[in-house]
Amino acid sequence: MRYYETLYILNPEYEQERIDNILKEVEEEASKFSKVINHSVWNKKRLAYPVDNHKYGFYVLLQFESEDQGSLISFDNYLKLNKFILRYQNVRLDAQPEKIEVDDIMKTSKAKQIIENSQENIETEKTPDENKNKDAEEATETVEEETSA
Repeated sequence: MRYYETLYILNPEYEQERIDNILKEVEEEASKFSKVINHSVWNKKRLAYPVDNHKYGFYVLLQFESEDQGSLISFDNYLKLNKFILRYQNVRLDAQPEKIEVDDIMKTSKAKQIIENSQENIETEKTPDENKNKDAEEATETVEEETSA
């Protein structure tokens, strides 16, 4: 058996129902020639560079096992021609990937969302001008302490 991993990026402007339908279609296509091990959503992330005028994309990871390379080529063509998929990449894995439970995915994605939201709130509360003012105040306080000693 050979193990493969496909990471694909969907348009970030799709609503959840449409994304779920696309996930089902891709999984059905992969199931025609292989056994799907994991199919997990990584949520919306910033792209390294704009793709089709999108700065963000909805990342999805598909891990599967297959022996038929001819079907893998047809799956590659399916991903290439699918208008909902912005980019994708197929990679052959050296070892069998571990099965990820749905509960584990939910826990990690919720934790990541909480962390990202708190970081965004902190960044929006402090503007660059405020940071400069605080740095200037701290510098004057240290100078005053040094001169008084």
